[in-house]
Amino acid sequence: MNRKIPEGNMLKDEAFIYDGIILALIISVANNIYDLSLLDLANEFILILVIWYGIIEHFIRNSNIINIDLRYRLLFYSIFLFGGITNTLIYKSYGITFIPITAVPMLITLLIDYEFGASAGLILSLSTAFHHKDFFMFLHFFPQVFIVTYTLRNVKNRIQVTKAGLFSGIASLLMIFLQEPVRHFYFSLKDYVIVFINPFVSSIIVLGILPYIEVSSRIYSNIGLSEISTINHPLLKLLSVHAPGTYYHSMRVAELAERAAESINVNAILTRACAYYHDIGKVRNPEFFIENLKSIDDNPHNSLQPEVSAKIIMKHVTDGIEIAKKYRLPIQIEMAIPQHHGTRLQKYFYLKDVQENGKSDIEKYQYPGPKPKTKELGIIMLADVVEAKLKSIKDKNINDVSKIIEETVIELFEEGQLDDTGLTISELRTIIESFTIVFESLSKQRIEYPTLNQEMETSG
Repeated sequence: MNRKIPEGNMLKDEAFIYDGIILALIISVANNIYDLSLLDLANEFILILVIWYGIIEHFIRNSNIINIDLRYRLLFYSIFLFGGITNTLIYKSYGITFIPITAVPMLITLLIDYEFGASAGLILSLSTAFHHKDFFMFLHFFPQVFIVTYTLRNVKNRIQVTKAGLFSGIASLLMIFLQEPVRHFYFSLKDYVIVFINPFVSSIIVLGILPYIEVSSRIYSNIGLSEISTINHPLLKLLSVHAPGTYYHSMRVAELAERAAESINVNAILTRACAYYHDIGKVRNPEFFIENLKSIDDNPHNSLQPEVSAKIIMKHVTDGIEIAKKYRLPIQIEMAIPQHHGTRLQKYFYLKDVQENGKSDIEKYQYPGPKPKTKELGIIMLADVVEAKLKSIKDKNINDVSKIIEETVIELFEEGQLDDTGLTISELRTIIESFTIVFESLSKQRIEYPTLNQEMETSG
């Protein structure tokens, strides 16, 4: 493994360099919509601009998440702007205690990333305090934002969201008490109650609207991903009935991939969800995939030209994308369907064509890609190929398993399939160890299904 992994983010897009200016202007105007002051508007615009290009732009340029699809960026901007305008309207109508300052950071953290959630909260907190020339307001808001976003970094279920709201409420009340000696709020008991329950109520509202944002944008939080990662999902039931071999393959890939993701501290929930659905396109023509055949004598490819067979095999990618869109699966899963094959060559059919005709156009037997763009999708590619190779070899001991896994990872690495994932050499070694441990456990209860040979197994 001496191939150099490219540094930096390959998904930067210079077309969005002026987004910060537009957003800063809109937030500044929103803050001054009731008491317009050109001087205040200009000052706030500059303040937000400094924070944006000093902090958020750095995160954007180094984030695979927000750059991987335009919808992530648009969702971030939409939630951010909506929150800024809403906070201003609520403050003018009901006062400081009613401002749901944590709602926007919570949504952005759940749907995108902790860093973006905290940054959005920082801008909203600081710009609101700056507008009202009240630094104590910032000291009241930002601790809530920090606590709620930090708590939601690796959220897995809904109860964690309400807990984050509760902790944020405690912080909110505490900051009011700490400021009381120098500030003299003259709050009534009702005001203190509102200060405490505001973040908690915000968390409940966030949970209520979260599914609608997920379905409409197809950007899912870990909570939403967990809910569709169940064998009771209609698509997985369909796969288990019509393509049982593919179904069991997907389950094993998910087990391998999830453990590997946990071992290198990336999003294991996302990895498992993508692994479950990565071959969903095979449900349309299950009989053309070897894992679904009852007998190798029934293999339809025996009577087909290699080029035709390759097209049928590759069609499960476009079929999978169509199915993902039809069922409104997360865009993360839609991207995993083509990326788990990358630009790999279907060696079995390519070599068969060469043997029959003496030469062949190699491009006809290559998947169109793209290559995996994140660590999670890189892990799914590795798990998919490793599982396919290992199940085609019988009577293997743990040393054989470890050797095959290592050779497979090196092969994909040398092919350049992992170049855009950001996976390091150290992480790849950890993944190899994780695969070995998991497969040793899985092999004790492994369900066998017919195989032709190693090349045929890994071609689809």
